[in-house]
Amino acid sequence: MIIVSKNKKGAFSTLQEAILSIDDAHTEEITVYIEAGIYEEKVFIRKRNIRLVGENRDKTIIRYGDGARKPRGDGSEYGTFNTAVILFAGSDIRVENLTIENTAGAGHIAGQALAVYIASDRTSFYNCSLLGHQDTIFTGDLLPKPYKKLMLPEFFTNSTVAIDFSELRNYFKDCYIDGTVDFIFGPSTAYFDHCQIHSKSEGPDGEGSFISAASTPKTQEYGYVFYNCHLTSECRENSTYLGRPWRDYAKTAFLCCTMDSHIRKEGWHNWDKANAEVTIAYVEYGNKGPGADTAGRVPYSKPLVNEKVLAYMSFEKVLAGGDNWNPNA
Repeated sequence: MIIVSKNKKGAFSTLQEAILSIDDAHTEEITVYIEAGIYEEKVFIRKRNIRLVGENRDKTIIRYGDGARKPRGDGSEYGTFNTAVILFAGSDIRVENLTIENTAGAGHIAGQALAVYIASDRTSFYNCSLLGHQDTIFTGDLLPKPYKKLMLPEFFTNSTVAIDFSELRNYFKDCYIDGTVDFIFGPSTAYFDHCQIHSKSEGPDGEGSFISAASTPKTQEYGYVFYNCHLTSECRENSTYLGRPWRDYAKTAFLCCTMDSHIRKEGWHNWDKANAEVTIAYVEYGNKGPGADTAGRVPYSKPLVNEKVLAYMSFEKVLAGGDNWNPNA
């Protein structure tokens, strides 16, 4: 086990130092234990078979404050994908009992500001808090276009760990996730299991925004699945959309969730893309709460038909891919 501590003699004082101590060629799972404390750092992880374990979710905090509008040395801006507090690449990464927070601030000031950029396959989060404002979580690969624009350290680009995958799958269990605009977005298949999804107010009037912005590839069977989650908010009633399509074949499902009153009656937005209304797959099933009434939903939102319900409810089915991955195995 590798120890990260603010105080313990002989331990690594930063998570990045601990990650760099792990050989790219290792095959066994390596645990990095992070003691309670606030770690103000930006972390780049390109590894396989590692487990990050915080001492206490609320007291073990990795945070940084890069926003998309932050200026670079050449006068250009950082852009969305250079803002992540932690960039995950590789495979078989498990994260437990951590808070990861982007402290750049509100989107209308800082722009997009990622807490995590998850470009790794078979990556799971348990009992974690992922905090931000606009674009808190991005689930998607590094190749080909985004990689060319990223400001990456040499140790990351020189790593031999594979980062090109035919599919990317993420699992979130018992997590707290918050943000404002499109704060869960990207093309990967991701399953949110018994999580709290909290919409922060986008402005002083309590205006809400969009929870998700999937960009699911046309040939991919599943996109985002929210199962038994609680959608909470500090926004006013009827102000927040469940999602909108970043790309035309976006897939998002809410199953057996509790939706508070901030969810808009129409539920979904087409991002002003009329053509997307015939290609997206926005589905709901068995939800409850004041925001769950489907009577006023947009016509391109569909209830799940019975034969598909069990498949969506099974994270093993949704995340199986070509290798039958089970994050809880």
